[in-house]
Order: sequence, then C-alpha cells, then structure tokens
Amino acid sequence: MLRFPIDRGIIKISCRCGHSLLVNPDDTELYKEGKFDLKKDGADKNKRGLFSSFKADFKKKVNYSSIINSILELKYKLQNISLMPDAERNKLIFAFASITAVLVFLLYLIIR
Repeated sequence: MLRFPIDRGIIKISCRCGHSLLVNPDDTELYKEGKFDLKKDGADKNKRGLFSSFKADFKKKVNYSSIINSILELKYKLQNISLMPDAERNKLIFAFASITAVLVFLLYLIIR
C-alpha cells in the first residue's frame, strides 16, 4: 500500500531500493485498487505514544478562547477591584488568599 498526499500536486516518490515514481493525484488509475485513508487520528493512533495520543485528545477538548476570555475577565476584575461591590471583592480576595495558602503549604512540604 502506498500513501501520499493528494493536495500537493504531482510529487516524486522514492523507494529505499532506489526506484522512483512520479505520482499525479489527478490520474484516476491510481485509485482503482486503492483505499482512502481519510481518518488521520485512527490510522496513526496505535503508532504514536501514549503522551502524543493524550495531547491530541486534549487539544480537541480544550476551548482556548474560553480560557483566554476567563483570564482577561479576571485581569479586568483585578484592575478594577476598587470599583467592585464589597461582597464580590471579598470573594475574590478570599479565593486568592486560599490559593496562596495552599501554594505556601505545598512549598513548605516540598522544602521540608
């Protein structure tokens, strides 16, 4: 079985034995006995390592725009903390104090 990209025009394929071949994706004779490999992830999933597979799945599931928007919203809140209502400001301060306390405790455990 021979695999080649069909979106690059005419390409030259060379074998290890030294034989070379010009492949034209527009030539329908190439496809009569062939199979189409349209599903990239499924075909190469077994060949890739566990981390690569996890990384590819993670990239599909993560919504980067929502993460960036959340970070920008937090930045905006911190810049305008003096304008926030007291209840919301106290929640934000408590959250940061809690995170800081946990990080200090973890650092203490690591250094000890």
